[in-house]
Amino acid sequence: MPNWTNDQLKAINESGQNIIVSAGAGSGKTAVLTARVMEKIKSGININELLILTFTNAAAKEMKDRIRKELKENNYLDQLELIDGAYITTFDSYALSLVKKYHYFLNIPENISITDSTLIYLEKERILDEIFNELYLSKDEKFLKLIDDFCLKNDTDIRKCLLNIDEKLNLKMDKKEYLSNILNNYYSSTYIDMEMERYLKLIRKNIDGLKVFIDEIELYADGTYCTKLNDALAPLFNSLDYKTIKSNLDIKLPQLPKNSPDELKEAKENLTKEIKKIKELCPYDEFSEFKDNILLSCDYVTIVTDILIKLDDRLSLYKRQNNLFDFTDIAKMSINVIKNDESVKYEIQNSFIEIMVDEYQDTSDLQETFINLIANNNVYMVGDIKQSIYRFRNANPSIFKQKYEDYQKELGGLKIDLKENFRSRDEVLKNINTLFKQIMDIDIGGADYEKSHQMVFGNDKYEEKKPSQDYNMEIRTYDYDKDSFYTKEEIEYFTIAKDIMEKVDSGYLIYDKDLKGYRKCQYSDFAILIDRSTSFGIAKKIFEYHHLPLSLYMDESISDSIILSIIRNIFKLLLKEKNNIYDTEYKYLFMSIARSFLFSYDDNRIFDIITNNKIKQDLIINKIKKIIDNIDNKTITQIYLEIIKEFEFYKLITKIGNITQNMANLEYLYNHFCSL
Repeated sequence: MPNWTNDQLKAINESGQNIIVSAGAGSGKTAVLTARVMEKIKSGININELLILTFTNAAAKEMKDRIRKELKENNYLDQLELIDGAYITTFDSYALSLVKKYHYFLNIPENISITDSTLIYLEKERILDEIFNELYLSKDEKFLKLIDDFCLKNDTDIRKCLLNIDEKLNLKMDKKEYLSNILNNYYSSTYIDMEMERYLKLIRKNIDGLKVFIDEIELYADGTYCTKLNDALAPLFNSLDYKTIKSNLDIKLPQLPKNSPDELKEAKENLTKEIKKIKELCPYDEFSEFKDNILLSCDYVTIVTDILIKLDDRLSLYKRQNNLFDFTDIAKMSINVIKNDESVKYEIQNSFIEIMVDEYQDTSDLQETFINLIANNNVYMVGDIKQSIYRFRNANPSIFKQKYEDYQKELGGLKIDLKENFRSRDEVLKNINTLFKQIMDIDIGGADYEKSHQMVFGNDKYEEKKPSQDYNMEIRTYDYDKDSFYTKEEIEYFTIAKDIMEKVDSGYLIYDKDLKGYRKCQYSDFAILIDRSTSFGIAKKIFEYHHLPLSLYMDESISDSIILSIIRNIFKLLLKEKNNIYDTEYKYLFMSIARSFLFSYDDNRIFDIITNNKIKQDLIINKIKKIIDNIDNKTITQIYLEIIKEFEFYKLITKIGNITQNMANLEYLYNHFCSL
């Protein structure tokens, strides 16, 4: 890290208000955060008077290790004694600590723990099955209509949809209240009219967007063709209401002149596709039909909300009775504690002089609600909207975007930009800026890249005695023949291997930060990023063919492992057998276990067992029944250990290879069940 820049010093020293720091990649964000903590300590603030929230456990550990190192080097021995008790942790961990501390407010045990979401999901599936069976038996009219209208062979798809909807609704602070008010909030005439007006504006926006494609055509076409094209589209551009738009969508575009260039043909095809998309937005003859069809869905929504409310009530009861909660539950509980008791809120607000939030672009709505409740104009937020990659985990980058825009106008706090990048060379940053200026804006990516988020070269060390080499980005292309002996992937890895060999053989120079200078590249200096691990085998074979060393790194999620899949199915089969539920899924579960490495039944044997109703006499079910015996008096850990023993996992695991990883997975599951 070179000497601090003015913006970095500002990010380290400014105080007295909320601050948002937009820190681009390689801008020294973690170093700045650590330096800010040290400045607070130098000013007399104790480390345990700071709440430092990160997104991952790894980030929390790195931050704590950095601060600990700085404290040692600066001889702050009193603070070293406090650091282990300080809150340098994740949102989830801090929320859990609050729930445990104030458990009596929530009427839950103090020893509350986090369970694996897979176990909760399994129970949710069971409860939904129970609700469906009740509705079938009661012959509920709205439910049967829902099934008749949206299902074909079975109701599997609609069950999946309901479970997916429920997962999304978990982000609502009060899911039940939201569901109870859906009809009032979204089926009023006023609301539907407002949404229809928005929809009409969307159609108009798409029509205006056709002008971009016309501009492209005008680059290649002569004036005569352009006049004909504009005349053909003029009625559509002049249409203001839905009916007029609909009547002017049957457009016959003029034919292209003979021998038109390929670019013009492609531009016209793109225009035709966009017109087709607008047609798809206008399926009805009359605009009022939109409203009529929305209202027709009212009965469907009624039964869906009823099912989801029942599901939530029963699952909540199950969680409380079994003391099983996930991180979303914990987040909501922590918020409820603070919202419902002023003394708790006051205590937390006055415990911390500053709240520091790292990776702020990845905070969720629940986390933002939590922070706002304990904040006291003392929140220091660091993030980069360009690096928001956790939307699948409910991150909401628009929170960062809105706050950044407000603080930019000096509304609510101070905005600081750390644009200088000290990690990459000038050519890399220029290439990235060139690409992202074209593809990232407010609509795509949620940030005006060109205006506010371009990266600036900051590490002058790269320029010292810089070789006369081209360090710009290289894009390699190739022509692919369908009749080729090689696949596309093989051609690509041959190309990569050749490029690496050429660079090593020619003595391509790279900067070595340890040597503080340039040296010839080695094989270990190259990293190959592949978008899917299924390609690893091909890459390995091609590199072995060229006698090139290659190390493969890939993560295996416990949730994707064969071990967890089989154990999950055994648990589900246990529940089915215990509750005497012998449905189609019961057979599927049996087949999956029979085919697994535990038994390796062939298809003929499985077919014989299923068609001749021999399941109940099979060895698998005999093992299941042994575990079920006296099951109500067993803990979940005891059940797990009995499954492992009865099904001989440790003996048979050698069949599937990767023994070390699979043993680790079994150990992980054991530790998890012990924590419940």
